[in-house]
Amino acid sequence: MENKGSPFKFLDAYQQEDKDIFFGRETEVETLYRMTYHTNLILLYGMSGTGKTSIINCGLANSFDSSDWFEIYIRRQEDINDALVRELRAKDLSKSFEKDFTLPQMVESLYKDFLRPVYLIFDQFEELFILGSEAEQEELARHLKDILAADLPCKIIISMREEYLARLSVFEKIVPRIFDKRLRIEPMTRANARRVILQTAQNPRFNITLCYDSIADDIINNVTQGTGWVQLAYLQVFLDKMYRLAAEDDPDNIYFDEDLVKRVGGIEDVLGDFLEEQLDVFGRDVDRRDMGIRWLKLFVSDKGTKVPIKFREILEMMPEMSEARINIYLEFFVNRRILRPLENEQFELAHDSLANKIFDKRPKGISMPRELPEYPLPDNPFVGFEPYTKEMAALFFGRRKEIQELFDKVVNELSSRTTLVLGPMGVGKTSLIRAGLWPRLEPLMKVQYLRVSREFIDSTLVQNMLNFEPQAGEVPVLLRIAFQWEKKMPDRTERKVIILDQFEEFYIWVQDPTRLLHLSLHLAYLLDARQNTDLILVVRDEFFSQLQELEVFVPNILEEQVRIRHVDKKTAADIIVQSAEKADLVIDNDQVIDKIIQNVSEEDGKVNLTYLQLYMDRLYKAAHDS
Repeated sequence: MENKGSPFKFLDAYQQEDKDIFFGRETEVETLYRMTYHTNLILLYGMSGTGKTSIINCGLANSFDSSDWFEIYIRRQEDINDALVRELRAKDLSKSFEKDFTLPQMVESLYKDFLRPVYLIFDQFEELFILGSEAEQEELARHLKDILAADLPCKIIISMREEYLARLSVFEKIVPRIFDKRLRIEPMTRANARRVILQTAQNPRFNITLCYDSIADDIINNVTQGTGWVQLAYLQVFLDKMYRLAAEDDPDNIYFDEDLVKRVGGIEDVLGDFLEEQLDVFGRDVDRRDMGIRWLKLFVSDKGTKVPIKFREILEMMPEMSEARINIYLEFFVNRRILRPLENEQFELAHDSLANKIFDKRPKGISMPRELPEYPLPDNPFVGFEPYTKEMAALFFGRRKEIQELFDKVVNELSSRTTLVLGPMGVGKTSLIRAGLWPRLEPLMKVQYLRVSREFIDSTLVQNMLNFEPQAGEVPVLLRIAFQWEKKMPDRTERKVIILDQFEEFYIWVQDPTRLLHLSLHLAYLLDARQNTDLILVVRDEFFSQLQELEVFVPNILEEQVRIRHVDKKTAADIIVQSAEKADLVIDNDQVIDKIIQNVSEEDGKVNLTYLQLYMDRLYKAAHDS
């Protein structure tokens, strides 16, 4: 549905040119305007969706004569300090900046060139705390201190979400008065929201007719869902949907009535329906709907907030996609008002309310293959002390839930390239990987399984890896180690998985800290080299603490874990019955099954699967010997 004539901003902020349709924030705008005459540093904060950006861009901007307003907007992008310098230089149209100018000198130079007070507006400042480092935060605090100390005709306005206020403590140490002049933007009152609706409808440009004035109250009730405050972003989304539906009925007479309000539904319906509509169109015209969800999740943080992403970062995060394909995706979601382009080839979601919706979505993803490769099976399905192999997948019972979890983690979670499989001895980690996961991954991607041992570590390629740091531009050594037995290396864009089982063996046999550092660097280089490669590390629980050093180089590795626990007695019983059936052993007596489980349980009552396989192997051999 097109929206060329709608006066409502959907999820966009009001800009200076929207003065004639910006209502309901006169008090906040006036307060902010007066504050600019009393201080050079203002903190503007409030909940997401309260219209902070609109109050500055439209309300405050229109409060000044053009001769008194010279605004410079700064968003963090990759680094907020670089962004500040870049935005200042972009305004230097007269090329007055000298090479060694400090930030205060740049600001002073702009004032002298334009003879207007400079307003440095840091919008969505919470991005600095979501995405930035402490060093980046401290550097900006020092820059702000220097600008303020220079006593220039310059105002600094910081706009941020209120839940991040406590994170300003690092600034307060350097800029003690950062909290002195602050203004909280409350959600809009019902009375002001009513004025937004009525005064917009009265504008002859938009040809809106209300069946009666109190229809505004019905609209507000649907938006607030019983609360006393109105989220401005939600109100705009709701009104935009009403306008578009009414325009479909009669584009020459936009009529708001009770029936239209009912058709639109509640605000959750509106946001959800909007996203669903766009994903349905994406699934019909562009690619699988699931791919649309996974794509949008790139722009959502692990806290459910929107994050800006550069084009080249998309290439790195989704190396299997061509640039042309990425551009098709971007064009679709930008045109559909879900993504918005920023400067420096960055893109972000239109609003945090969309980020919340996308964060809660779970793509169905690729289904786990039902059919397993057929291999000749041994008469004896019990492996004793040895783990199951991928050829024995059809004999591996009782672990469907864990296999599914591993499969979804590796195949369908595109936000991470690492999976840490943790568990104590005796829970069957290796069998889960070899007989459970591996044969189900092979139809979909190139899989290489490496079992770390002293012999493996002593091999020439691994020794070379441990002795030297990775070299930029080279094919990752781990990739060469994993695929050394292949006739040729797989293509860069082909999806690959490298499994390092018994990873703790590195910590047992490699004592030199420098060589362990090189191992971490090679793992990080493999993931950063845009080779479309996933990494699975299988580790015993007691070595978990030694992985903390690895997290310095492979961020979040400790969070991307799948924990394998001891099976319960019911699962153990199912394994016994199904395995016995394959071996032509009849065990249909519950007491016998309970006795077997008792015999293979550890002192704490947990079932040890290695003991179970050894026990069943002996039962099988005894039965056949007799």
